[in-house]
Amino acid sequence: MTSLRAHRSASGNTRLSFFGLTAAVTLAVLVVSVTGGASAYYTAPGFGSGSAALGTLLPPTDVLVPATSAGTVSLRWTASVGTPAPTGSCATRTKTGTGTPTPACGTSPTIIVATAFCDDLLVLTGDYTFTVTAVYNGWTAASAPSGSVTISNPTKVAFQAQPSDATSGAVFTAQPSVAIQNAAGDTVPTSTSPVTLAITGSPADARLTCPTNPLAAASGVAVFTGCAIDRAGTYTLTAASGALTAATSTALTVSVGSAKKLSFTQPAVDFSITSQTTFAAPVQPVVTVQDAGGNTITGSTATISLGLTSPAGASLTCAANARAAVSGIAAFAGCQIDKAGSYTLTATSAGLVDATSNGINVTAGPPERLVFTAQPANSSSGGTPFSTQPVIAVQDAFGNTVTTSLSLTTQAGAALSCTSGNPLAAASGVAAFTGCRIDKPGSYTLTAASGTWTAESSSLTISVGSVAKLAIAFPTSTAISQSAFSTQPVVTVQDAGGNTVTNSTAAVTLSLTNTPVGATLSACASASTAGVTTFTGCRIDKAGAYTLTAVVAGPITATSNTTTISAGAASKLAFTGTFPQKSHKRNDFFVPQPEITIQDAFGNTANAAVSVTLSASPPSNRSGTLSCAATTRTSLNGVATFSGCQVSYQGNQAGLYTFTAEASRLVSASVIVTIVQ
Repeated sequence: MTSLRAHRSASGNTRLSFFGLTAAVTLAVLVVSVTGGASAYYTAPGFGSGSAALGTLLPPTDVLVPATSAGTVSLRWTASVGTPAPTGSCATRTKTGTGTPTPACGTSPTIIVATAFCDDLLVLTGDYTFTVTAVYNGWTAASAPSGSVTISNPTKVAFQAQPSDATSGAVFTAQPSVAIQNAAGDTVPTSTSPVTLAITGSPADARLTCPTNPLAAASGVAVFTGCAIDRAGTYTLTAASGALTAATSTALTVSVGSAKKLSFTQPAVDFSITSQTTFAAPVQPVVTVQDAGGNTITGSTATISLGLTSPAGASLTCAANARAAVSGIAAFAGCQIDKAGSYTLTATSAGLVDATSNGINVTAGPPERLVFTAQPANSSSGGTPFSTQPVIAVQDAFGNTVTTSLSLTTQAGAALSCTSGNPLAAASGVAAFTGCRIDKPGSYTLTAASGTWTAESSSLTISVGSVAKLAIAFPTSTAISQSAFSTQPVVTVQDAGGNTVTNSTAAVTLSLTNTPVGATLSACASASTAGVTTFTGCRIDKAGAYTLTAVVAGPITATSNTTTISAGAASKLAFTGTFPQKSHKRNDFFVPQPEITIQDAFGNTANAAVSVTLSASPPSNRSGTLSCAATTRTSLNGVATFSGCQVSYQGNQAGLYTFTAEASRLVSASVIVTIVQ
C-alpha cells in the first residue's frame, strides 16, 4: 500500500513529483509498506518541487538451524537482495512457549553482522526458533522464523557400560563406556568432550592403563578399549569431563595372574660400595616372582640366579647363587663385586622375564701398589724419547685403579727427563708419561714412586744415537791480533743426549759467526778422531769480540764462547777520520782537523801514548807554510788529534801539499792535501 499526504505551511506551497505526478505541498510524508518487508517515514518543510523513487528492503530468507545442540547454535540464512541492499543483519531467538524474542549471536539493530551466518553461544536447555532481520539506515525487514532447535546442555557423565572383573595386567573383558548427559539424564549427542578414567582414590600401588585416556566422546559417548589394572584388588573407576559431574563405576575385582617375570624389590635405589666389600643389608639383592601386573606370586619356589649385566672383567659373589624363592621371594646375602666400576645386576629364572637392578657404583679401595701397565721401549737412543712411553697405574689390593701422583727415577749417572712433567698426577688412577728420555747410553730400569709405594720397570737399553748436535770446547778468552789462540777450539759430534758419536766421520768446519766485516779467521788446521775434531793455529787479524761457529752437514751448528782480540804493539801511523777533504782554502783553519792513529802491523788501533809530529811540504816553486796550535801532539788512547792547523802564504801558492806524520821508531804516514786560493 502506498499513500501520500500533503500539509500546508505559512510559508507557501511545495511541489512534489511522484511517479510523474506533481502536487503543491508544504510538507510531504512518504510511507512505503511491503508485507513482511520494510517501512519508513520522512518529513521536512520547504519549497519547490522534487521527485522520489519507490524502493523495498526485503527480509532474509531460508534461516537454518540444527535440530539439536549442546549449547551453541550455528545460524545460516540467505541474505536480502534488491534495492536498497541491507548494511547488515541481526538475529533474535524465541523460546517455545514464551513468545519473547531475545537478541542472539551478540547482535541488535545497532550491532549487526555483514555475513550470512553467526553462532549463538551458551544457549540454555530448551526449544527455540530464530529470526534474522535485515537492517538499512534505520529500516528493518524481519525473516520468517526458523525451524525449531532443541538445546540440551551437558551437566554430568554416566557409565553407559560398566568395566568387568579381570586378571592383573590383562584387559577387562567388558570395557567401560561413558556418556555425556544433560540434567534429565539424556545423552547429549552433539558433545565431543574428552572423558578421563582413573582408579577411584588413585591408590599408589595400582595403575590403570588404557591406549587412549582421556578419550574424546563421539556422538556424546566415550567408548574405551584396552583398559587394564596392574595390581590385584577390588576397585571402582571414576569418569570425569571438565566441570561436569563425575561418575563412579560399579566395583570390579582384579585377581593375581600367573608367574610372568622377575622384579628387584631391593636395592630400591642406586648405591655405592667399595670393591670386595659385602653389600649392606638394606641393599642386598631381593628378587620377587610376579605376574604381568607386578603382583607377587606367593606360591612360587622358582630358582633365581644373579649376575652382572655387563661384567667387563668384574665378578659378583654371593653366599648362595642361585636361590629358590620362598613365598615368591628370593633374598640373597653376602653379595660383593671385586672390580671398581658402574654395574647393574640381572636376575634370571627359567620361563620368566629377566629383571635388571638399580645401579651399583663400585669404588676402589685405598691405594696399595703401583703397576707398570705400559713398559718403556727396550731400546732407545740417548736423548731421544722412548718409542713406547711408560704408563703406571696406582691400584688397590684388588687391582682397581686409584688416583694419586707419582714420579719416575733411574740409576745415578744418567738424567731422565719427561716433557709431560715428572712427578705427574695420575688421571683416573693412571699416570701416562710422555716425552721421557735418558741422556746417557747404558742399561737401565725406571722406578715409579708414590708415597711409600714403588714399582720397577723392565730393563731398557740406551745406545748412542745419530749425530744431532755439536759441542765446542773454547773458553771465553783473549788474544793478540794475528797471534794463535792460547787455547784452541775442540769440537765434539754428539747425539741428542750429548753422547759423543765416536763412529762419526762428519767433517767439521769453523768460521767467524756472522763474518764481521774486515775480520778474518785464518791458519786453522784440524784433526778428527772418534767424533772429536781438534783445531790448531787459529787466529783472527782484527781487534774486536768474536764467537766461532762450527758446522757439520745437516746443517748442524754450534756457537762458541766469546774471544776478545786486542791490537798488537804499535807499528805505524795512519791518517784517520775525514781529513783531508777534497780541498782546503789557504789561510783558513782546516775543517776537519788532522787526526793521526797509532796502529799495529794489521791496522788495529794501538792504545799507546806516542809523540807525533805533523809537517807539510809544498809543491815545487811554492812556499806555503803549515801552522797548528802545536805541530807535535802526544796520542791519547792511540789517537793524536791536531787543532788550529792551516796553510798560510802570500800570492798564488796553491797546489798539492804533502802532509807527513812521524813518530820515533814507527812507520810514518803521508797524505796529499789540495790547497786552493
